[in-house]
Amino acid sequence: MNTLKTLAAATIAITAAALPLGAASAGEARTATISYEDLNLSSQAGQDILDRRIENAVEAVCGRLQGRPTFDSAVRECQTQTRLTAMQSRDIAVASYGRTQLAGNPRASRQIRLVAR
Repeated sequence: MNTLKTLAAATIAITAAALPLGAASAGEARTATISYEDLNLSSQAGQDILDRRIENAVEAVCGRLQGRPTFDSAVRECQTQTRLTAMQSRDIAVASYGRTQLAGNPRASRQIRLVAR
């Protein structure tokens, strides 16, 4: 339940401070933090904005497809795994959005943190 509250109580603007693909040495994690403190996740518009932020952050931590088969397969795998994890956190945040507004600080920890290796 604490994890649910922590994930659901994340911040509102996106801060995708991530290292570009290739900037991290092999095995070093690349990260991005997606804030949703400014979004109303009970609305479809708020959820759509969060989804766009997630996609931008996934690309920031995994890189873009370059049209090179070997490189692109690694990027695609990273994007798939990172997106899956992010969407699980997103679904928890959306599902618990109304409840977290009533509990404690309504702006505490309204972030989704992505980590890609």
